[in-house]
Amino acid sequence: MSDSKSGSKSDLNESNMPLLDEEKAPEGEKEQIEMKEEGGKAKKEKTKKEPKEKKPPGPNCIDTLSAGLDVHFRDTKAINTCIDVDFNDVLAEPTSAQGFEPIWRLTYVLFSQTKLWLYRIASALMAVPAALLWALVFALITVVHVWVLAPFLKIFDFKVAVVKRILTGLLACTVEPVCSALGSLFSKINVSQNRKIVQEA
Repeated sequence: MSDSKSGSKSDLNESNMPLLDEEKAPEGEKEQIEMKEEGGKAKKEKTKKEPKEKKPPGPNCIDTLSAGLDVHFRDTKAINTCIDVDFNDVLAEPTSAQGFEPIWRLTYVLFSQTKLWLYRIASALMAVPAALLWALVFALITVVHVWVLAPFLKIFDFKVAVVKRILTGLLACTVEPVCSALGSLFSKINVSQNRKIVQEA
């Protein structure tokens, strides 16, 4: 038996092992090679497997990240109730002076739809840059608070605690004995609460 890697044609024909393992082959190249012996010559035949059915695409990243967002009621904390202005809040005709009903209906439609569509167009142009700007501002504020202000305030609390301890000790040595002595002195004075009412005849 030789140690050479090249085998004889007879050894190759006797092998039952496929040349490409199905599990190790890449997806696009799942082919099975079979050896057939015809007239003393080995012939390779490739049989292609049918491709797997494609799965339907899942939700995109925007749908996934905004899953808990309420798209119908968008002001849950009532931040902008002061600008929640409708047609009836701006325009109103008194009972004594009313115009034609079709004109009133037309003004309602013009006011509400113009306000709605101008807001939608302007917010479509400004929403993404404004969201990026305010996200940057609040991210910087958060970074400054977390990495600068909170540690500084913690150091300040430590220093104030030391000052508080010193002042408490000083007051306990100086002012507290004087106050307790004056308190005991004034506690000896008896103030009468009985008042006499003099009635005139």
